[in-house]
Amino acid sequence: MEWKPDQLLNLGLEVTEACLSTVSSATDWSATGQLKGQHVGDVVADEAGLRLLVDAGVNVFSEESGLLDQDSPITAVLDPIDGSTNAARGLPYWTSAICLLLNGSPVAGIVRLSGSQGVFAAINGGGATFNGHRVAPSSTESLRQSVIFVNGYPRQHLGWAQMRSLGSAALEISLLARGSGDGFIDCSDGLAVWDYLAAALILTEAGGVVHIQGAELMSPSLDRERHKVVAAGNPTVLAALRGQPDDHV
Repeated sequence: MEWKPDQLLNLGLEVTEACLSTVSSATDWSATGQLKGQHVGDVVADEAGLRLLVDAGVNVFSEESGLLDQDSPITAVLDPIDGSTNAARGLPYWTSAICLLLNGSPVAGIVRLSGSQGVFAAINGGGATFNGHRVAPSSTESLRQSVIFVNGYPRQHLGWAQMRSLGSAALEISLLARGSGDGFIDCSDGLAVWDYLAAALILTEAGGVVHIQGAELMSPSLDRERHKVVAAGNPTVLAALRGQPDDHV
């Protein structure tokens, strides 16, 4: 089958909806003991998404189940539930994120927010939307006037006006695409490709900028390596964040 970008986008929308639909009925959020940070609810959501992707005949690289090779030029990079600790504790900050790659290059990205909060979507070269409406990032260029999303624990105040830490990198980077924040910095031991790929495509298509240490957005490696990620609405804030001591890039 020859896939068109809008078909890949629709597949991603279906998959993320299926993943999130499992959360409302999930009663077991205990740790599986198989992967660090993995809950039973993550696995249930993954199974719901995998059913659609297997039927579609595409390859899958999922946080929860690894690589499934169906000898397709299309690969879905899937995080069924990003922020599953939030979901387990009843905090409304979690998403389902998927990026569809053609011959290794991102074509479509979807980040669907919990409940009925909405969905970010982007096609490479086609811009980004939230609930079907085009979005654009913040034009704030001063770090001292910025609201910054922080993943992990910064060693010190990094010069922002305010900071937020929501517990879902996919959510935070996507929110930059509509100007809900001005920047994002990872102060943890790094993010995996499923954490950031869909959201990074959405942000860059909206007009924002992303730096991924040791990796390229348009030619991602499908492995479990972790990378420092810094993102912003514009290059000025990105440069200011990259100059901070908590970001080693």
